[in-house]
Amino acid sequence: MLKHIEQYIEVNDFFYQKHEIVAPHSSLWGDFNFSLNGILEYEIEGKRYLSPPNYGLWLPPKTAHASIALDEQITHYVCIRVHPYLCEHFSACTKTLSIRPFLRHLVHEILGQKQQDITTPHYQHLLQVLFDQLKTAPAYEHYLPQTNHVLLQPLLQQLASPELFHKSLQQLLRDSSISERHLLRLSQQELQLSLSEWRNRAKILYAITQIRQGKTVKKLAYELGYQHSSSFIEFFKRYTEQTPAQLRDI
Repeated sequence: MLKHIEQYIEVNDFFYQKHEIVAPHSSLWGDFNFSLNGILEYEIEGKRYLSPPNYGLWLPPKTAHASIALDEQITHYVCIRVHPYLCEHFSACTKTLSIRPFLRHLVHEILGQKQQDITTPHYQHLLQVLFDQLKTAPAYEHYLPQTNHVLLQPLLQQLASPELFHKSLQQLLRDSSISERHLLRLSQQELQLSLSEWRNRAKILYAITQIRQGKTVKKLAYELGYQHSSSFIEFFKRYTEQTPAQLRDI
């Protein structure tokens, strides 16, 4: 275990109202940011990133970034600051990291212990486990990548529209004047994701905000095109590793 690890890793939490803005800034330390609930939108070096629950953002030292809270309710957000000495263990560019339930519980425990004494062996051990978890977390380029491509951008707006979630992907593609094969090829080139995976992630982001606002699982499942609530719950758990009820109780 790293000696005096509390001098190399800091864990802080913040609460944001909807549309609250964090002005552009950077740090000499690396930042790992993620939401305990709610969604933040980031602008990082001219690119837009989304930070929903279960996915966080790794920002290397000296990375300028700004953010805005999107959720209707208060967003509880965590910033884990990593000393430059330890940043060699992480990517040299911005990454989206997957947040597993264990890491979320670990952060809750650290925040609770922090209010008591950060010099205890127990607190230091928690920080070491946190560091190990962050090093091994699955990393991606973006959670929901965007594009300015003249053909693909209008389609993505349709795929992310809640009013059209009840329609299948095939129905929406049939309405397009561009061949399905060409669109699928474009999505891989521009997004590094299939259109179906991109739309699933857009649905998850929408579902998270609606669950937090109190919408019933039955109604939400219908909006997203599922005939049975159980199918939606299975879909939601596959992407978030928790059920809608578990998310609501956080």
